[in-house]
Formats: sequence, C-alpha cells, structure tokens
Amino acid sequence: MHWRISTFLFGTMVKWRTIALIGLIFIPESPRWLEKVGKLEAFEYSLRRLRGNNANISEEAEEIRGYTETIQRLPKAKTLDLFQRKYAHSLIVGVGLMVLKQFGGVNGIAFYASSIFVSAGFSSGNVGTIAMVAVQISMQTLGVLLMDKSGRRPLLTDCRFPSNRVVDRWEQSVKNVLT
Repeated sequence: MHWRISTFLFGTMVKWRTIALIGLIFIPESPRWLEKVGKLEAFEYSLRRLRGNNANISEEAEEIRGYTETIQRLPKAKTLDLFQRKYAHSLIVGVGLMVLKQFGGVNGIAFYASSIFVSAGFSSGNVGTIAMVAVQISMQTLGVLLMDKSGRRPLLTDCRFPSNRVVDRWEQSVKNVLT
C-alpha cells in the first residue's frame, strides 16, 4: 500500500509528459506494425518476445499477415467519409456526448480543484486535489469491479431499454462484491 501512495504523490510532482517520454523507451514495437511496414525479422522477434521463446507463434503470425494483407487491399478511408448519411446518427451521438460532457461533471471541478479547495478553507489546493483524486480512483475501481461482476453485455443491452433490471443487476453486484 505504501508504494501506491508514493507513486501517486510522485505523479502529482512530475508532469505526465515526462513519465510518458521515459516510458516510450521501454515500449516495444507492435508485431502488427512491424508486419505492416515489412520488417519481417523484427516482426517474428517481437511476437516471440511477447509470447515466449517456447511458444508456437506460426498460427498467430499467419493470422496477422492475413489481416495486414486484407487491410492493405481495402480502399483508403478519408475523413469526409464519416459524413455520409449512414453514419450521421452515430456521429451525432458520439460528438454530442463529448461536447455535452465538457459542460458539466468532473471536468469543471477538476480544472478548478485547487482554487476551489483553497477558497473552501484548505491550507493548500494540493491537499484537496489529492483527496478528490483518491475518491475518484476508489469509485472508478468500484465501478470496474461492479461492471465486471455483472457483465458488460447485460449492462449494455439492459441500458438500451431502461428498466428495473439494470438496478437489480447493480444491487446484486454490490452485494456480491461486499460479501
């Protein structure tokens, strides 16, 4: 538990871009990307490194090759293709949700968190921000556990038709997690 707290505190002091740039050094190239650009030896090496030296990668390698060939045969998509009539509903819902999310919720609070907590009487804005993030992380963890417990498919299908089944599943998930 101590390492989690120190990692979190370290994350509040170091900019995420710095951590990401350091992490990029250790991330290997994707076998799919290596196959796409034609680096076949590196492709097989990367796949063997991911699956282990004793693993049989021939079936997966053949599947990746077939997929890459299929993708390369498809016509190149353009951004304007999104604005066809058949994609209108999905596009409006997706963009609409992103735009509406910016008008409320945690984004506004998170942006002004330090000044909100200072004006609320905290000695430092960082203390309140850390407390807020701790609550966010714990609630998101609980949400993930509940979602995995009740199953993603039932949640997705039940949410299309609002009813008491969704509430019943969540209540049952909470009981199962807590017991």
